[in-house]
Amino acid sequence: MENLKKFLEYKEKGTVLEGVVRITKFHDLLETNVLVVDLNGIQGIIPREEVDVIDTNKSLVNFVSKKIKFMVKEVDEEANLIICSRKMYKEIERAKIIERLECGETFKAKITKLLKFGAYVNIKGVTALLTNKDFTNDYIPIKDVKNVGDVVEVKLINVSKNNRIYVEAVEKYECNTIMNFDIFEPQDVVAGVVKNITPSGCFVCIAPGLDALAPVPEALDIEVDMPVSFKIKQVNKPEDEVVKSGKKKAGVRGSIVRIINNEDVELD
Repeated sequence: MENLKKFLEYKEKGTVLEGVVRITKFHDLLETNVLVVDLNGIQGIIPREEVDVIDTNKSLVNFVSKKIKFMVKEVDEEANLIICSRKMYKEIERAKIIERLECGETFKAKITKLLKFGAYVNIKGVTALLTNKDFTNDYIPIKDVKNVGDVVEVKLINVSKNNRIYVEAVEKYECNTIMNFDIFEPQDVVAGVVKNITPSGCFVCIAPGLDALAPVPEALDIEVDMPVSFKIKQVNKPEDEVVKSGKKKAGVRGSIVRIINNEDVELD
C-alpha cells in the first residue's frame, strides 16, 4: 500500500519516470496488449493506447528491453494496478518542441523513415514530416540523397489541425548537375534507370528527381533498376504547368529505345 501511495504522488505531481520494458503481453483485465515496465520491483502497465501520441496497431515487440520515459496515469488500489502512459510524456515534450519551433528556433533533425513523398524526422524525440518539396528546389526525393540516420537542420512550416508537425530544411538541398528540365528537348536521347513498371507505363529516372514516363516496350524485356536509353518526345516544364485545369502537368514523356548492358564499352 505504501508503494501505491508513492505512485499516487507521482501522478499528482506529474513526475516523469523511467523504466525498462520487460514484457509485452495481452492483459486480461484491461483487455488489450500492454507494455510491462520495471519500477524497481513493481510492475507498471502501459496499455497500447497509452504507448504513443498516434494510435497504432503495430507490434509492441520492439519496445521490449528498451528504456522509456512515461508518467503515472492511474493508480487502481483495488486491482493493485499502476497504469502508466508514455503518451502523456510524449505529448508534453511535443508541446515544448512546437513552442520552440513557433518561436523560430531551428533543430538538427534525424531522419527516421524515408517515404516516397519525403521523410519522417526526429526532433528530440518528437516526430515531424519533411516533404521532398520542402527539402530541395530541384525535384529530388530525399530518399535519393539521404539515408536513415542522416541529420538535416529544419525549421517549422506549420502544425496541422490534427497536430502533425511540418518542417522544412533551413538550407534547401541543391544538386550540382547539368541534367534538369532546361536541358531537355524533344528528340534528345538520354541515359536513365527504370524506377517503376506498371500496366499503363514505366517510369525512368533521367535526372535527379525527374522520372520520365514511357510505354512499356513490347520488344524489350525491361526490369526495375535497369539502365536504358530514353528518347524524349514531350517536355512540359514546371513553369508551363497548369494545375487547376488538369490539361498539363510538368514532366517528360518518351520511349525506351535500348537497354544499356554491362558489356557496353567506351567508343574510340
